[in-house]
Amino acid sequence: MSEKFKNEFLSSMSHEVRTLLNTIVGLSEDIADYENIPEEISEDAEDLVTASKTLLELVNNIIAFSKIANHEMEIVNAPYNPKETFEKLAKANEMNIGDKPINLHTNISKSLPYEVIGDKKHVKEIINNLLSNAIRYTDGGDIWFDVSCINDDNDCNLMISIKDTGRGLKPEEADRVFNMINRLNIERDSTSEGAGLGLPITKSLVDMLGGKIEVESVYGEGSTFIVNLCQKINMLEESDLSKTQRLRLQEIDYDKEGYGYKRILIVDDNKLNIKVVRRVLEQFDLIIDECYNGEECVDIISNNKDYDLILMDIMMPKLSGEETLRRLKELDGFDTPVIALTADAEEGAEEKYESKGFIDYIAKPFSKLQIEEKIDKALKEKEIFDKERGKVFSPKNVDFYGEWEDDDMYE
Repeated sequence: MSEKFKNEFLSSMSHEVRTLLNTIVGLSEDIADYENIPEEISEDAEDLVTASKTLLELVNNIIAFSKIANHEMEIVNAPYNPKETFEKLAKANEMNIGDKPINLHTNISKSLPYEVIGDKKHVKEIINNLLSNAIRYTDGGDIWFDVSCINDDNDCNLMISIKDTGRGLKPEEADRVFNMINRLNIERDSTSEGAGLGLPITKSLVDMLGGKIEVESVYGEGSTFIVNLCQKINMLEESDLSKTQRLRLQEIDYDKEGYGYKRILIVDDNKLNIKVVRRVLEQFDLIIDECYNGEECVDIISNNKDYDLILMDIMMPKLSGEETLRRLKELDGFDTPVIALTADAEEGAEEKYESKGFIDYIAKPFSKLQIEEKIDKALKEKEIFDKERGKVFSPKNVDFYGEWEDDDMYE
């Protein structure tokens, strides 16, 4: 079997597994949140979510290990907001703690530049792997996630520390913790889930990005992993900032609330995926429509249907998500924000879709928290942009069945 065929096979399987896990995670989270259901059903649903996340981590690590072993891991440098990125990582991992009596303390330095240039995807993987490792090996107590920096001309030297009060490592284990073979042997003797690939992959990623990683550990007391990475500071003048960037500098309050019957279109050929998204959105006062391919979406928008947000799958029959968005942008007056909703999690995926005109990117499988935050941010930002243009939403023109009563939805 050629390496090219093997990598294509792994990538294809990753996409299929992510799509299926999206349904499992989404519906399991929904079941676990129901009130007045038997306790064992709620516990089973939570166990399904935990097992699904472990399976996803395993799939991601297998693909990463294969690419690292074949020297095919790519570095994709692009601008990103480090503070926003690290805060999201902390919040997502806090959700992964579950019922464990663990307090996650996050301290992100105010000295971080607004925007740096680096490989955001791999920086996120490094931090995610270390936080997941800390949660996995800590039965109770505290985890500290600290990020500081030293800014020198155009360089931002990040110092990332993740400390836990977990089981810790014996001296001989600490010496071999980043070694793939020895790590697998440690995991075989462990009751924790996982294939033991996380830390060796993390070390490889740190090395690939030109950084350093160290571990300090006391057996029975806990461990501290320290990562040093250098990112370039993106020197931005206010005139260089996009509308969205300027808006986010204002530190808008993105806490979830009602949205006044704003309208969302979900475009996905997989009806189970649509079901999962609907379950998340139905808790808000939103009007939700759906269609099942890109041609349908273009027809709907062409027939003067106005939406506040579109969630767009990428791999669809007839028209891909990218081609659908391209055709939408050719329509007169089209300015609806579109979020890519995809199982594509390859290097640079987020930057790729944003460069094609999507305002954001949600990778499957997604948690309820992730999709709520992305949609909340998109709707709040659109509302502010509309006000700037004098286009103010008026819910009085929507009936209770979600139909347009006249053409004056926007006054």
